[in-house]
Amino acid sequence: MIPRLETERLVLRELRPSDAPALYRFRGDADAQKHNDPHLTSPDQADALIARLADDHDATGSVHWGLTLRGDDTVVGLPGFHHVTREAHRAGLGYDLARHLWGRGIMSEALRAVLAWGFDALALNKVEAHTDAENTASTAMLERLGFRLEGTLHDHFHEDGAFHDVSLYALLRRDRGLPPLSGG
Repeated sequence: MIPRLETERLVLRELRPSDAPALYRFRGDADAQKHNDPHLTSPDQADALIARLADDHDATGSVHWGLTLRGDDTVVGLPGFHHVTREAHRAGLGYDLARHLWGRGIMSEALRAVLAWGFDALALNKVEAHTDAENTASTAMLERLGFRLEGTLHDHFHEDGAFHDVSLYALLRRDRGLPPLSGG
């Protein structure tokens, strides 16, 4: 089960099949998704994405939330953890947000709640985030959240006929002033 998280302006909740149209609205925006996973090209792909994220949760412990604005149950973002490695106390962080909400601190607010939950409930020691090196808004947000640049993965993905670099950011438990995990 995906826990419900709440902040001053947001509710992060489990995705439901009925969220597919809203998910398609923002994940189907090719321009907004240029720094993210390939955009959705049909409503059926939104249905499949919700099913895949639920399967990933069951199989690997990944956790993805439907991000909604308090008072409006429409999903407008998708923050979460993937590649959860419990033995290493590590997870990857992913996120995207509907374009009309960019620049308002919405995703930063959501990720503060997600990170607090992950360091506590998943006993994480390290959270990694890969972002297109050209996505300056994403890198700036990660840095504001305390992430540090660990390196650049050169020519890491191929899209639109060109290779692109990826910036690898990480946030460690100790960087948040949290006590070390037992045995570490």
